[in-house]
Amino acid sequence: MTREHEGGALRVVFPRKSVVALERSAVPEPGPGEIVVRIVRVGVCATDLHLLDGHIGNPFPLVPGHEFVGVVAAIGPEDDRGLDVGAPVAVEMLVPCHRCDRCREGRHNLCELDDPVRHPGPGRQMGVNIPRTTRPFSGGYATHLVVPREGVVHRVPADLDLETAVLVEPLAVAVRAVERGRVGLGDKVVVIGPGPIGLLAAAAASAAGASEVVVVGGRAERRALARAFGATETVAERGERLVAAIRERLPGGPDVVIETAGSVDAQLDAIRIVRRGGRVVLAGACGSGHVLSIPSDGYLLTREIDVLPSFLAAGGYERSLGLLAQGRFPFASLVTHVYPLADVELAFAAVRERTEGLIKAVLVPPTP
Repeated sequence: MTREHEGGALRVVFPRKSVVALERSAVPEPGPGEIVVRIVRVGVCATDLHLLDGHIGNPFPLVPGHEFVGVVAAIGPEDDRGLDVGAPVAVEMLVPCHRCDRCREGRHNLCELDDPVRHPGPGRQMGVNIPRTTRPFSGGYATHLVVPREGVVHRVPADLDLETAVLVEPLAVAVRAVERGRVGLGDKVVVIGPGPIGLLAAAAASAAGASEVVVVGGRAERRALARAFGATETVAERGERLVAAIRERLPGGPDVVIETAGSVDAQLDAIRIVRRGGRVVLAGACGSGHVLSIPSDGYLLTREIDVLPSFLAAGGYERSLGLLAQGRFPFASLVTHVYPLADVELAFAAVRERTEGLIKAVLVPPTP
């Protein structure tokens, strides 16, 4: 890791593929309609590693980090969010335009300005596809972040600590997936993939009224943990053996299957096991170049299932903050590893190596 001049704000930068640097700069000042947030916690996501490895476009130089919470440090003129300095906040990673057709539909996760086909160049996702050179955007691996006028900011409830609120972005992803699947009272749900989002999806499905939630995954300790997050059953099988195992537990088949594993094999398993007329939600990103091949008649046409991709977290933040504040599930237990921001490479190594006991790693920026 390289280090730049001392003093001011601190941030992690990916200057180019496979390179991590620590960089200091002046503490940013908000412009008209902007606020500056002092980051208190930021989650480490597998997406951050894919970005560093060059698997997701070429956004370099990038300040990564899209799972962040903090407190309002400064408010620019003309800001109308109604926040005060010191207010605890969660900021959505996507900066929507609020004007395009998708934004007006309430689907700002599909904002047209973030569509690389229609608008090539820097995207609108903080910490993912906006280069550091594009002011005022940045990412959450930093002591400070400027939120532009269009940014979506949520006040964190007073009874929710930021150490737990850092889970709001992955929980909002899970909540959106559950809502895409129209999970309701009495539904039988299968969640494939017991990673952080899969565990959170189990909790969200249970909170939405599912009568049975089966979590599928190969790691025994994750399956055991899933019980605390609403799972009524767990299964370790894959492929045809998974089909048989689900039929044994849910003879009529699941109403909804939510795939969070991020592999085409898991996606195909999800389609195999759902009941006729059921819903399959694909929430796990597989990465570029992967192709899902589905027998069209036997798996789709004659079974009339809904296959519903779920992208990002639009509409999920408020419900997720409420769920976190309720304390119904042991959310804080998912944060198993905490590192100072300067130890980002140690955090990355732990995530890559699947360090024993690791579920969610979080970075803590220094207090200025």
